[in-house]
Amino acid sequence: MRHPILLTGSLLAGAIAASASARDAAEVVAFPTMVKVVVDARGQPTDIEASPKLSQGLRDFVEARARDLAFEPAVIEGRPRGGVTYVVFGVCAVPAAGDQMQLAAEYRSHGPGLADGSAYPAPPRYPVEAARRGLGANMTVHYAVQPDGSARLDAVEFAEGTRERERAPFERMARDWVADMRTLPEQVDGQAITTRVSTPVTLEVANTGSRKARDMLRNMQASKTGSAECLAAEQAGGQVVTAQSAFVIRDAG
Repeated sequence: MRHPILLTGSLLAGAIAASASARDAAEVVAFPTMVKVVVDARGQPTDIEASPKLSQGLRDFVEARARDLAFEPAVIEGRPRGGVTYVVFGVCAVPAAGDQMQLAAEYRSHGPGLADGSAYPAPPRYPVEAARRGLGANMTVHYAVQPDGSARLDAVEFAEGTRERERAPFERMARDWVADMRTLPEQVDGQAITTRVSTPVTLEVANTGSRKARDMLRNMQASKTGSAECLAAEQAGGQVVTAQSAFVIRDAG
């Protein structure tokens, strides 16, 4: 179930200022945001906390959207248990009549959170050696978020066709990237737990101002405005990290 609302341009600008770069009020604005969700033994959200970087109006909207979620609770020794997980929503605002904007939020993923409140980890640094050689990579980084908030690399899975001799700089990059992560681990029955996470990473070399760079930028912009939350916001009535969470999503609303 989608729950779009209308916000005036001034309220929307204040709401998004801390979570997205300033843009003209007439443009589509899309960004992800993280929400802390406490789940009871029935799998129902009982306490929800959106990012304090959002304005109160936008926080209220995102928290109301999170209350639509339903989970399968964690099971320990045959008994359902509650706990804490962190949900990422994609939020989109689309121009409506007058100075109003239509807003929608769609579930993206859930699992451990990031200590700085970001929805997703900052991108890894492109390996200098690989950039000089014009090498790119399409891979999935598998890692485990530990109960103390640190992360440990499990494996790097490269797309078919990636040459063995070209993998080393990207493997080192992934190891350093994961080692620098500071997370908020999920909790079950009051105890922090280990959660395994998989993140797809695509790296390409493109010179600034080149046709390839312009195409990449257009594709990024199109992926935002064509996202589920933006399509929902455009209706008159209305990425991706995968985590092996202890709480399985039953209904994303």
